[in-house]
Amino acid sequence: MKRRDVTDLAPIAQGLVLAFGLTITTAWPAWSAPASNTHYPKVLQDMVDAGKTQVMKQFPTDKNGLTGYLVEHRGYQTVVYGEDGYLMLGPLYDPQGHNLSKQYARKYKPKPDIGKVIHSLDADRMVTEGPKDAPTLYVFADPNCIYCHHLYQQVEPLVKAGRLRIHWIMVGVLGPSSVGRAATILKAKDPAADLARNESNFDVQHEQGGIAVGQPKGALGRVLKTNRQAMFDVGGSGTPTVLFRGRGGHWHEREGMPPKSWLDHYADLPRHNE
Repeated sequence: MKRRDVTDLAPIAQGLVLAFGLTITTAWPAWSAPASNTHYPKVLQDMVDAGKTQVMKQFPTDKNGLTGYLVEHRGYQTVVYGEDGYLMLGPLYDPQGHNLSKQYARKYKPKPDIGKVIHSLDADRMVTEGPKDAPTLYVFADPNCIYCHHLYQQVEPLVKAGRLRIHWIMVGVLGPSSVGRAATILKAKDPAADLARNESNFDVQHEQGGIAVGQPKGALGRVLKTNRQAMFDVGGSGTPTVLFRGRGGHWHEREGMPPKSWLDHYADLPRHNE
């Protein structure tokens, strides 16, 4: 496993709770939902009727009799499946081991405008390290995320060598202490120093950051909610989610901790101004 998925934390009780326990507000660009008389599995229909969930797309799958649904709840979209009245959640693999859920998500989810999302965020509320002209990564990170911790350890030598520039976009998706620690970092006089302390004192055994838990009040709380929604808007479902520019200046998103070889290669790309 190479990332901490937000959905790992939500209980599976009361129907589709995996992706639907998230407190977010802004939805993806609107799709034309199926007609209201479309037949859904009962648990999904109940959530639609209650206004808790919207079915953005219904589609046939590669398995006869199994129907796929792209559903949205409080801004987060995921693919679920229905068959004989049952509703199923989780990745669907074909007999050859291909992850069909990823294929369906790529096909049916709206394509995010990553550049637009990034420029909508408050740059002063990012934790920025490295020279301006170095190859740049934007990373959504949770202060309690063990994989973000490992990523931090890998990129810091590149940052200190002037080979990489990182914009850490702090989110709190792994529980209340995550939100509190993210708040502590963002309200610090030197956020980069507090992030460094969080990582140097990281409790690997219990997967907890190494700084005090603050209070995300007022504008700071709104920033963290905006950051979390932005992570979902660019297609991320957990931390770390990494955004970068590839060939031709096109934006890309990848979830999980990039391999060290990938980071070294990216750091060697031609320098540019943001």
